[in-house]
Amino acid sequence: MAGIEPIYIPLRKNELSLENIRPYFLTIMTTFNNNARKVQKFRKIYENQHEIEFKKRRYDDDSDVNNKVATPHLWAMVNFKTGYAFGNPKEYSQSADNQTDDIKFLNKYNKDANLRTIDKDVGTEIYAVGNCYYFIEPKDNLKDLDLNSESPYVIYCKPSDTCAKVYSSYNGNEELFDILVTKITDSTKGDRTIISIYLPDTYYEVETYDLSTFDENKARRFERLKYKELPLVEKYANNSRIGIVEIGETLQDAIDTIYSNEVDNIVDVVNELLVFKNCVLGKTQDEEAQFVKTAKKNGVIVLNDRNPDVPAGLETISTKLNHSDILNLLESIKNELYSSCGVPLATSDTSNGGNKQGALQLGNGWENAYNRLLDEINSFIIADNKLLRKILFICKKLANSRLNTLNASEIEIKYNPNMTDNMLSKAQAYNQFVTNGVPPQIAIEWCRLSNDPISKGKIIQDYMDAQKEQDINSNIADNIELQ
Repeated sequence: MAGIEPIYIPLRKNELSLENIRPYFLTIMTTFNNNARKVQKFRKIYENQHEIEFKKRRYDDDSDVNNKVATPHLWAMVNFKTGYAFGNPKEYSQSADNQTDDIKFLNKYNKDANLRTIDKDVGTEIYAVGNCYYFIEPKDNLKDLDLNSESPYVIYCKPSDTCAKVYSSYNGNEELFDILVTKITDSTKGDRTIISIYLPDTYYEVETYDLSTFDENKARRFERLKYKELPLVEKYANNSRIGIVEIGETLQDAIDTIYSNEVDNIVDVVNELLVFKNCVLGKTQDEEAQFVKTAKKNGVIVLNDRNPDVPAGLETISTKLNHSDILNLLESIKNELYSSCGVPLATSDTSNGGNKQGALQLGNGWENAYNRLLDEINSFIIADNKLLRKILFICKKLANSRLNTLNASEIEIKYNPNMTDNMLSKAQAYNQFVTNGVPPQIAIEWCRLSNDPISKGKIIQDYMDAQKEQDINSNIADNIELQ
């Protein structure tokens, strides 16, 4: 199947125990290993290790010409999507009717935990391979922390070839437990793996050389006395957990092949061929044969005629390369690649405005990118809310917690994508709307100047009202002075 496959087993939460899990361990690890191989393959492609590296030229084994051009389109698209969604940090805000100082500490703790950077790393994995995980747990030295400035929790980015979440196959697909797989390379004892299983109230760990079995007799068992929450939070952009690399892999291969073959053709076909007619090109037949072999590689043709009356001579043949149809196909494939992945394709002949065809295509690309991002954010928010609940759970367990009054249901999480495309046209439209009495919130939403038009519009409206009040007070003061 396409995408990263979720792991389901027929158990419910009230049935969780190592003994009940053991019969399904082979299924769990088989799915995990299949997913891990996919993730590692897609990550290599994202890092520009493309199939074109294995290119061989058919019927031309003796040729020195075999160009391998790996164009980094997938790398560029993943980085664009990551920057578009996570370049600006997420915002956490309370509802207007319940404003407290606690939200300031939440933002301060997230900054101390480097959540902005971790979001970026998680986003890169999501767009490249399909999904990724946050790992959150309390700090070890909670008693020594200054909770006015230090976060009581740590958060890590865990790629899905190192961990997995196991879900129930019954209605609702509730989360059952988490597994972490740590591979150890040891030249003395041999390569082995540490498998960790996190249940809500218990943690198991075992070293194994065979990922298909889990010997509970060798497992170390630890009670989870304080933090009885699963540490992993899975995040993805779509339910199928399909990343950009998997969507665009075949189109990327086609682009690489066209570029590589075109470079081969340019090297093979020169603009001018030399034709030697009835010339002695070597003192012996072996020398002549070697010359002819070398000459052919450099665009030389040798013609010998048995008629002694035909004079010797040197001529040239001019050739031209016409690749317009191939280049049109290349552009069509690139457009399909970027469009299917929700990334605007900018070229040298397009601008940020105007009515040229290229500019209109670029504008439609931004429209497609924004609409796709809105859909992806709906999936992101599910994971963000789960992570927020775990953060609040850790903080509220502390005696001197600074987040006692915060509840996840009262906090809104907002993404801030860059909305500066076609800024001149947007600004002109915004001024036109506001001049004709359209409230700033609605004008911002219509012009797509912000992904949070209500908050930004309220700031503008409050500023405009304050300016009007200042002008009124100034006019009153001027009138009194005149009287």
